[in-house]
Amino acid sequence: MSTFTLSQSNLLKPLTPTTPPSLSLSSSLSFPKSLQSVPKLSSSTNRLATRTAAYKIKLIDPEGTEHEFEAQEGSYILDSAEEAGIDLPFSCRAGSCSTCAGKMESGEVDQSEGSFLDDGMMEKGYVLTCISKPKADCVIYTHQEEELY
Repeated sequence: MSTFTLSQSNLLKPLTPTTPPSLSLSSSLSFPKSLQSVPKLSSSTNRLATRTAAYKIKLIDPEGTEHEFEAQEGSYILDSAEEAGIDLPFSCRAGSCSTCAGKMESGEVDQSEGSFLDDGMMEKGYVLTCISKPKADCVIYTHQEEELY
């Protein structure tokens, strides 16, 4: 670390940059070969291309009350519903129980993370909202756990 002491005589002289004796400057820089092949980074001016899709989700509870909200692609329907202020039943949040079961009237979801529903249940339209990610706009009847059995 260098120390510079300011004295009255230094105030009258213009400051000039100096190079410490142990440092030599060169006009050409060389990088290790591993850094020479780093891909060029560029920024995109089309910001819409980086956004994920949002899908309209309509949930219909046993009383017939409809709740509509948007869910981002890759987000769980249960989480998106909670963010929209909608209370839904849940327990495990891992797709290993039936507490959050719903029945899809229309749409498409990815529920590959779940283990509870068998192929027959899924073919009938049953979904687990805790692990279901929308792939299209959806209409889902909620509170369907009893109908599974």
